[in-house]
Amino acid sequence: MAARHQFQSLRISLLTFSSRYSVDDDPRGAEVTAVLREAGHRIVEVQVGFGGEESMRKLLSALLTGPADVVIGIGGTGVMDPMPEAARPLIDREVPGFAQMFQALSLRDVGSSGMLSRALAGMAGDKLLFLIPGSSGGCRLALQALVLPQLDCTTEHCSLAGLLPVVAGEAS
Repeated sequence: MAARHQFQSLRISLLTFSSRYSVDDDPRGAEVTAVLREAGHRIVEVQVGFGGEESMRKLLSALLTGPADVVIGIGGTGVMDPMPEAARPLIDREVPGFAQMFQALSLRDVGSSGMLSRALAGMAGDKLLFLIPGSSGGCRLALQALVLPQLDCTTEHCSLAGLLPVVAGEAS
């Protein structure tokens, strides 16, 4: 039987896509920060940004070259929003099941409107990148049902966190 990993606290950066909020009054960023800290992770940077595809790609790229193991984008995943297009060129390996599972889970909460979400996850170099909806319900659903379990290397049968150097290095 293979040795199991122990929980590893990860360094996480957050980027909220919003024209209405700042870092100081962003309700979704505060909610995500609290949930991640409660789960044992460390928030190393929080930003709020708004703009088109190129400006958002620059913000994501800067966070992906920073100290975080994981970057989570909150909001900007709707049909007319730029975050998926901003993120895709930065992703080396996309995890298509993340979006599919989120849409399937959304069906029970918002019906067919769930198909409009463009949640996204993937590996960007040696870091994880997640884009989750900015709505309160969608954000909470993505975080609790999908992101948190994948940030925990003890998740059976495997997790994305297990692919991170900070976690994989412990296995040797």
